[in-house]
Amino acid sequence: MIKSLIRLITLTVGLGIGSIAVAQEEVHFSQFSDATVMFNPATSGVFYGSLRFNGHYRTQWGQTGGNPYTTMGASLDMPILSDVTGQDFFALGAYAFKDDAGVSQSSNFSGGLNLAFGKSFDPDENHFWSVGLKGTFNQKSMNYNGLNWGSQWNQIGFDQTIPGEYAGEASKTYFGMGAGFHHFYSNHSNIRTMFGVAINNLNRPKVQYLNTEYQLSSSIFINGEIELHSHSDNFAFIPRGAMMFQGNERYYIIGTSVDFVLKEAGKITGNVQEVTLEFGGFYRWGDAVILETQFNWAGLGVGFSYDLTLSSLSQAVRYQGAMEVLLHYKLGYKKGIQTNHSNDRFDRIH
Repeated sequence: MIKSLIRLITLTVGLGIGSIAVAQEEVHFSQFSDATVMFNPATSGVFYGSLRFNGHYRTQWGQTGGNPYTTMGASLDMPILSDVTGQDFFALGAYAFKDDAGVSQSSNFSGGLNLAFGKSFDPDENHFWSVGLKGTFNQKSMNYNGLNWGSQWNQIGFDQTIPGEYAGEASKTYFGMGAGFHHFYSNHSNIRTMFGVAINNLNRPKVQYLNTEYQLSSSIFINGEIELHSHSDNFAFIPRGAMMFQGNERYYIIGTSVDFVLKEAGKITGNVQEVTLEFGGFYRWGDAVILETQFNWAGLGVGFSYDLTLSSLSQAVRYQGAMEVLLHYKLGYKKGIQTNHSNDRFDRIH
């Protein structure tokens, strides 16, 4: 009975991603604060340094049938022009992610190009406002091979003795547009905040997929964080949160990270580079508790998070959840005042 239930959940969830995609198209990452370039184009270029790379790998629900759900994503962004009109910048960003849904091999791919413009209206550049636009190329696909489920429904349940009929694959591409707004604040001493709002699939593209045509709902992504730093204790307290809305779907995540500065950067030559260690705990509403840690050396960082499932699927997945690995790199980050930073207005206040 339990094995049958697990198979049913695996098929239902896997196929549901392909067949009821009207409801939800966006992926999510537990380490969301390092993935904002994928969701809000206005965050492109808003970092300390001259170039930023983030790469994510996430796997979950492999316990249900040996076919885990995997999500891979990467982003690259950089400022390209500064002080064109005074206290401003232009930035470019690019990203791609791919979401594969277990046994059904239902897949979502998205690649985007971002353009952002930001400007400060105060002489110390404490407040920095930015807006961004993006265009995306998207592909949805499903491979029927190995499923054999279409004719196995006997009006009561799935009957493994009935041979399946469907094979091959389905695929559809479409283009999307998005826009975002972002506000950055720093007193350049011990407080830093960020807040952003973005709308994705702004053009609401029509998608004809699996013999069904539907208009894709726009999604709204909201995120924010506050960093409070104690120089005497080499310690930072960072509450973070994010929300996403698309159609009838809702996604909320909130929590706190604690950042320990193990070694401060050299102030003159940069021979001593910054080393930090971060721990955090988050709650994704109605779904999971997330534990995360991240180690940073100069501009290179490695992060790891694990989701403890609390939803109705918890028994089917044996109370296990998702593992996510993050790799990020910032060029020209905290190497002393002799280093030429093109983006030092977004300091880390460490």
